Amino acid sequence: MTELFTDRLKLKPLNKCELELAIKNFNDLEKELGAEITKENIGPREQSVYKIRLNDMKTNIDLYKWYTPWVLIESKLNRIIGAIMIKNYPDENGEVIIGYALQESFRRKGYMREGVSALIEWILNNDDVKFVVADTLKSNIASHGLLKQIGMAIYKEDEECYWWRIEKSNSRM
Repeated sequence: MTELFTDRLKLKPLNKCELELAIKNFNDLEKELGAEITKENIGPREQSVYKIRLNDMKTNIDLYKWYTPWVLIESKLNRIIGAIMIKNYPDENGEVIIGYALQESFRRKGYMREGVSALIEWILNNDDVKFVVADTLKSNIASHGLLKQIGMAIYKEDEECYWWRIEKSNSRM
């Protein structure tokens, strides 16, 4: 079992059964992981994203860690506070795409920077990876700051989003 640890977090990739629990009832996932049971749940948007991750995982079961949400568990509280999604195994260009979400009460405290940094380091240790990519809405100033702090730079944009990338050879990880 691959789990990553930082000063304040445990990052755990959800397996197929755990991801199905998260979609069906988030409290059941919390129970399964032995985490604090909260009143939190994933919203319709996250549920839709998790279903996409589940479908991708089913066709790539041996590589599930590359197609699933990695939950962020705050160590002292033993509470799931967010997730980082890896959306693919490295493609033909060596790119891996990530996305992330954090419960509002834990924002602006460095948790996501800590989690994203740890997961990017794990991703970049794969020989097939050349780049890690993330997209953000142009209005999401907090995410822009986070991605700059960890060494990502904008490399393209569209009407809604900036696309950020860190290259393995330029990584500070």
